[in-house]
Amino acid sequence: MPLVSITTSKLTFIICLLSFFTASAQENSPYSRYGLGDLYPSQNIVNRGMGGLTAAYTDPVGQSINFSNPASYADFQRTPGVGGRVLYDLGFSIDSRTLRSKAPIKKYSSANFIPSYLSLGFPIAKNLGGAIVVRPYSRINYSIITNTRLAGIDSAQYQYEGSGGVNQAFFGLGKRWGGLSLGFNAGYMFGKKETNTRLGIINTNTADTGYNPFYYKSNSGTVTTLGKFFFSLGGIYDVRLKTIPKNDAKKTPEYEYGVRLGGTAMLKQTFHGSQDIIRETFEYDGAGGTVSLDSVYKTTGTKVDIEIPAVYTIGAMFRKTIVVDRASNSKYDVWTLGAELETSKWTQYRFGGASDRLNDYWQFRLGGQILPSTTSPAILARSTYRFGVAFGRDYINADGNGLKTFSGTFGMGVPIAVRNSYSSQFTKLNFAVEIGKRGSNVNNITENFVRFSVGLSLSDVWFRKRKYD
Repeated sequence: MPLVSITTSKLTFIICLLSFFTASAQENSPYSRYGLGDLYPSQNIVNRGMGGLTAAYTDPVGQSINFSNPASYADFQRTPGVGGRVLYDLGFSIDSRTLRSKAPIKKYSSANFIPSYLSLGFPIAKNLGGAIVVRPYSRINYSIITNTRLAGIDSAQYQYEGSGGVNQAFFGLGKRWGGLSLGFNAGYMFGKKETNTRLGIINTNTADTGYNPFYYKSNSGTVTTLGKFFFSLGGIYDVRLKTIPKNDAKKTPEYEYGVRLGGTAMLKQTFHGSQDIIRETFEYDGAGGTVSLDSVYKTTGTKVDIEIPAVYTIGAMFRKTIVVDRASNSKYDVWTLGAELETSKWTQYRFGGASDRLNDYWQFRLGGQILPSTTSPAILARSTYRFGVAFGRDYINADGNGLKTFSGTFGMGVPIAVRNSYSSQFTKLNFAVEIGKRGSNVNNITENFVRFSVGLSLSDVWFRKRKYD
């Protein structure tokens, strides 16, 4: 009973915390106007610290959930006669951005609290595990104002606004046969994209015409609600390169050197959306809100299809591992070093049959991690240190010149001791810092960002068989 109580309180805390950060997230990114908006990082905090490596990554200790590759679920621990270690993993980010434009010369900065994911990983049987995950896929939030001169009329001000985003909720399974692990994620992608284009006429030609005309403000608004079941696949293959036997005289454990090969594929999706469209005149009220005056055109429930392309990732990781118990496959990675490539043909994206200002996306990542000690009493020695870089081309192509991307990352995993010797609970804090840039000298608008991410993983043994003396 105490275990159930503790677990319930933790889950309640996590859900409340996630709701708080969801309500607090705000930003203004003009790039989110295109496609499905700004694509949110698909990795957990551990993987972000390594430059975003996920394709060939698995945690042999079972203290993180690599939901980007479901084949990794096969490594969740279940010990016969003891029980299975269940893992809860929560992540959020503090995202600081600075946008700069050349013409006109302007600068905009924002800092936002953003939820990253809420996940639950659990072993089902030996070499078989599962996970349940909820995470944001993309975000849309922008407000852009431009002024222009309408020939023969007056000056005009256009205000472009957008909000919304897409989320994922899914369940996955992973199974291992020897060195080969295969897995899948299946779930639902859902969200909303709301856009408004407001036009206001600024009277400037009174002296020329001798009269002062009056114009109502106009708004063209579209709200698109979309949803679709999705499916993704993953595979990992472990190759043992060399084994160094245990040496009792030197008090050294058994070591393995090996390479993990991995790949994932998220299949092409077609969302079936519903649109509400309105063309109206309006005025602002005293509080800055809008009051509709007259609807020129209005329709609801218009069907629209949104096609998004497949995403493929392949990678490899070299590793050195301490073998604690080969019978139960209990291991610790001393260090890992890897690389991967992710690609997607976003030029195939279609919204109601129309293309958008998008590019074929690719990103190359390099990274690794090191664990200095598994037995030292010093917490910093038992912490894991991560590093990485990533570069490529963004999927958004707003000005036709493409957007180069680059980022460097650093991460750390800090173990927190259990409360007492009778407890099987284990908690780990994971941190990741990403510093990067989107755009280059050929772009009018560039974006520098710093993203500080925190992940909290809590695990405990469930389904334990109680023993009494």
